[in-house]
Amino acid sequence: MAVLMSVMNRRPEKGLFEDVALLKTIAPSFIEKDWWVTQVIAVLANHTAEGFEFVFTGGTALSKAHNLIQRFSEDVDFRVIASKTPQNRRTLSTFKHGVIDALRQSGFAIEEDHIQARDDNRFFSIDFDYPSHFSRPDALRPHIQIEITVRSLQCQQSYLPVSSFVNTVTTNTAEVSRIACIDPVESAADKLSALAWRIPDRVRGGKDDDPSLVRHIHDLALLKERALTHTNFSALVAASMQEDDRRSKNNPLFTGLPMSEKFQQMLTILETDKEEYAREYDLFVKGVSYAAEGKVPNFTTAVQAVHALVQISTL
Repeated sequence: MAVLMSVMNRRPEKGLFEDVALLKTIAPSFIEKDWWVTQVIAVLANHTAEGFEFVFTGGTALSKAHNLIQRFSEDVDFRVIASKTPQNRRTLSTFKHGVIDALRQSGFAIEEDHIQARDDNRFFSIDFDYPSHFSRPDALRPHIQIEITVRSLQCQQSYLPVSSFVNTVTTNTAEVSRIACIDPVESAADKLSALAWRIPDRVRGGKDDDPSLVRHIHDLALLKERALTHTNFSALVAASMQEDDRRSKNNPLFTGLPMSEKFQQMLTILETDKEEYAREYDLFVKGVSYAAEGKVPNFTTAVQAVHALVQISTL
């Protein structure tokens, strides 16, 4: 309980969230969740496990570490580089439980039925609710999700600080002084691969439907120039698509297809279903973007970016 109180003692008062929200012209509920997400990142940045290194990835890394996109990302994604051998289920289970214990000892209420693992613990996710001073808008989920994947990097990681909006505005020290972060171009390759299998696999309105997958379209529009000028981008995409080759659940013909055919499936669906995807894209952007007016790529521009990245990946 002492550890829990120490986390709660660090929690800002409601008024500070409101003051920061006013200065940033962002809803206070988002400022509050950003603070909680940053505390999670800080715990894992400071967690040591011999033979394992955390690498901050995903949209949250692109926004909070690299400052390349300006949207909220509610998931906290990490790649873990494992040098420890053997990397068997038991070893990875010990690592997983060490992560969970570190979060619990820092005051996060994690229930056993909110932990999922697969691939012999090479992937695990953790969901937990967080206390809030505010009512939450529809665009904001009432929980934080952490996803951790044990997998090597293709590009050299960089080391960057991470700060909450609260600490940035109040000029306090960043909660995370230094954490390994994925190269943005490798992240772009992962996002393009994700679109290639997720869009054809999607069952709109189904139990596992994820309308927010349009986030990858948005992010790729902002990463396009960086990716197009990277000499190894096509190889990064090919490697990521090989990793994702067997992930489709609802599209049995996907596995083993050439890259060009996978991309063609995705682009055909984006074209035939563009009105619905455009609607979802606009809702997503309005809900989570805090970019200045005129700085958010519209759906047409974003899809054009996807086309350009597909083209260079299949030359």
